[in-house]
Amino acid sequence: MRRTILFFLTLITGSGLTQAQQLEDALRIFDEANLLVESGIYEEAIDRYLSVLETGYVSGPLYHNLASAYYRLDKIGEAVRYYERARRLLGDDPQLIHNIQIVESRIQNPFSELPRPFWRSWWDQLFGRSDTLLFLIAGGSLYLIACFLFGQLLWTKTRSNWHRRFRIGTLSLGMLLILITISISAEKSSIRGAAILEDTILTTETESIDIPEGIKVTLVEKTMEGVQIRLPNGVQGYVDPDVLGDF
Repeated sequence: MRRTILFFLTLITGSGLTQAQQLEDALRIFDEANLLVESGIYEEAIDRYLSVLETGYVSGPLYHNLASAYYRLDKIGEAVRYYERARRLLGDDPQLIHNIQIVESRIQNPFSELPRPFWRSWWDQLFGRSDTLLFLIAGGSLYLIACFLFGQLLWTKTRSNWHRRFRIGTLSLGMLLILITISISAEKSSIRGAAILEDTILTTETESIDIPEGIKVTLVEKTMEGVQIRLPNGVQGYVDPDVLGDF
């Protein structure tokens, strides 16, 4: 019930001027899919969830439930794909993280991950799940306050240490928050991940590597040879685009 309400609220927020009837239809299909999952009719439930996605409506609970239905059918790659999409909207939701851990325990991952820079964990904890709009509003507000204070300085000729420090501090913090917003937005838009939907082979310049279903990879570029991807260990090569499920 809680997920149904959250799904409905998400639709209302993201739909703008979309007609209420379309929202009602999407919610009805979502509820029908949930009932099918409870009855163990997973394939029909997936068709219902996908039909909601085809209308343009998305939400964390929708992706989460769709991933869980795929997992029940033992389609690990699709489950990983939609769990990752859900994570972008739900963040570190405990139930979602628990389900992701269950799926990952089923994946035979032969690849070690490259060590991360020491500052990466700190950055992710502070800003990885942050809403960029909040940073933009805060930074923009502080910038406008700083502009007002500078205008006041020119108009009243006010010259005091506290006024100068507050003026410079407000401007510096505002600009810092705006730069953080730009960095987060650029990073999120540049990250292109995908899940391997079925066992496949990665072709490199020197060898062919078996990749099991469910492995998460980074998309690099599309070429005449296929799609170039990067494995967790940093190795790059080409795979058939049909085995990739982007998230």
